[in-house]
Amino acid sequence: MRYAILTSGSCGNCYAFYDGKSAILIDDGLTLTGLKKRLADVGIPFEAITDVFVTHSHPDHSKGLGVLRRSIAPELHASRFSITADERVYARLGLRAEDFIPFDFGTPVQTGDYTLTPFPTSHDAAGSAGYLVENGESRFFLMTDTGVLPEMSHELALRANVLFIESNYDETMLEAGAYPAFLKRRISGVRGHLSNRQAHDFIGMLPCDGRRIFLIHLSDNNNTPQAVRGLYSGSAHEPVVCERGATYGGYDVQI
Repeated sequence: MRYAILTSGSCGNCYAFYDGKSAILIDDGLTLTGLKKRLADVGIPFEAITDVFVTHSHPDHSKGLGVLRRSIAPELHASRFSITADERVYARLGLRAEDFIPFDFGTPVQTGDYTLTPFPTSHDAAGSAGYLVENGESRFFLMTDTGVLPEMSHELALRANVLFIESNYDETMLEAGAYPAFLKRRISGVRGHLSNRQAHDFIGMLPCDGRRIFLIHLSDNNNTPQAVRGLYSGSAHEPVVCERGATYGGYDVQI
């Protein structure tokens, strides 16, 4: 079982999982050329993609969906609310509501040997979602673009071997930065993003038992990898801090 962070941050987001037979993506915020190149870099075949699960409709998570759908026709999955409320957003990508398979939060979705359990996140995009991805003994937890910790998040995170957790902004940098007040409120609000401190406190509730943690979706303007790493100095947890736009992958799951 292989997995990769193909890209993360406001420039684009895409996460890939491959079990040797089929590959699934969470989000596609890449061009088709960029997606193919990054998959090749981590040893995951482009033609193996069967499904894409969408966290939400914002362009950095969805802009590649239409072109990918017309290229190899993977199944597209999004929350029922996202599909209906953001129909116009998806239409700009050349997608219709009937191009998606809707899911309900908390109800597992089976595709091939993968089972995905979607849970609601708190973001300013309709029906935004996080996921627990399971394939045999490999279990992945992905939580991004949420202003508060979802009710189901801790329970699902405890089941995962590998976790991808948003650590978007440094509170001091955001407050002192040049963003207008309304944008600062959006980012730090309940429908915004997780701060470094929120992510750190969430991770601190997890047992130190060898599970692998990646910190994702770092802001380019209100965060630095150094600020994030500083929070974990001397900590029993040693997460990988994913720099904006970089690829991390070709990993095999260590059970």
